[in-house]
Amino acid sequence: MSQLDFDNISRLRERKHTLTRAESKRAELLRQIRAQEALIVKLEVELETEQQDVEKLTRMSLANLFHTILRSKQEQLELERQQALAVALRLQEAKKTLEELQQELIVVGEQLTELADAHAQYDEAMKQKEAALRHSPQAVHELEEMEQHISHQNLLLKEIGEALSAGKGVMGLLTDASNSLQRAENWGNWDMWANGGLISTHIKHSYVDEARNFIHHANRQLQLFQKELADLKQSADIHIDISETLKMADYWFDGLITDWLVQGKIINAQEKTLDALHQIRMVVKALEADYAAAEGQLQQLQSNRLSWIENAVH
Repeated sequence: MSQLDFDNISRLRERKHTLTRAESKRAELLRQIRAQEALIVKLEVELETEQQDVEKLTRMSLANLFHTILRSKQEQLELERQQALAVALRLQEAKKTLEELQQELIVVGEQLTELADAHAQYDEAMKQKEAALRHSPQAVHELEEMEQHISHQNLLLKEIGEALSAGKGVMGLLTDASNSLQRAENWGNWDMWANGGLISTHIKHSYVDEARNFIHHANRQLQLFQKELADLKQSADIHIDISETLKMADYWFDGLITDWLVQGKIINAQEKTLDALHQIRMVVKALEADYAAAEGQLQQLQSNRLSWIENAVH
């Protein structure tokens, strides 16, 4: 790699970095402008209220008489004017700040326009540099090795993501089942203590049926989740076992199916559903941590590859 090539890529990298910072600054300025505009509206409302209070005191009324008795009208009027002035000054300051922010946004916008092609130029320079490096057997070997690591990490991330999706699906179904069981339990209590009659009994049964349907789908989703976790064991040192939860979900509604009018059966099914939900939630949290770690490692591998290409000699 010639010094000229090195200097060019360094310059383009710096332009890209400057563009990224400018984009971040624009986002922050827009956030501050929105907040300042909201503050101005709030202060304008406050100022209008304060001015109305001043106007009220300048007119003779029972309120004036009341203030005259407790405090001189002039003192009260001065206080109201001071409060109005304070709000007016805050409003003036807020408008000035807004103008300054808008000016900054214009400057950043001009900078962004000037740097609009920074990413494209850097990517093109790196593409040309990589193409040149691939004429070197040693460079090709190193590039392929890095790309294999990146490919493996991408695959791992994909598999963890699939397991996460399946686990969250189970959580959603178990949550729905738990909500239905809670409603069934509530209507069951009404049935027992308030003699709800046929209508409440029918509603309770419909919620039990609803919960059974959710549990049925949760069982199927659990099997998919177990498969995704098994796939992870083959590609990473991640060992999570949900077999006990899977077995539990297979049978905890058996008694309720045959004797579903008993309130205790509903409560028992709810307890087991919540227990399974807790277990799955713990697994999902562990997977989320694994996903974040794998994502960070992938970003590091990609960053290392770019740095190697930038500094490699060809």
